[in-house]
Amino acid sequence: MQSRKGVWMTPAENKALRESMGLTLKWLANRWGVTVQSVKRWEGSRTPPPQIAKDMLDLKRKFDAEVQRLVEDGGDIVEVPRRDRDCTGSEQSAAWARAVAQRAKERRGLTMEFRDANDTEKQ
Repeated sequence: MQSRKGVWMTPAENKALRESMGLTLKWLANRWGVTVQSVKRWEGSRTPPPQIAKDMLDLKRKFDAEVQRLVEDGGDIVEVPRRDRDCTGSEQSAAWARAVAQRAKERRGLTMEFRDANDTEKQ
């Protein structure tokens, strides 16, 4: 499907992209200043507005750049946050950080560990 401004994304593509980056409906709704129900509609049966599709593609570019940075970093272990409150200095969620690390792991064979490996509290 093609939008008026040339940015296209089907509802299925929108949902798959969101999930692949570890983003929640709530996180995106907050980012875009809309309700969770609006985001669900764009993933269910309605094509997202061009500015939303563009932002999703911008997020994908950022995601890919973060993956590439980890791949090129040279370390063998990447520490990831267990919970959102463990994220410091990032606007993204813990799930985003884990998704980035997982993708880098697939590309380079990194080992993922939680930042505080001694933390026994479960999410």
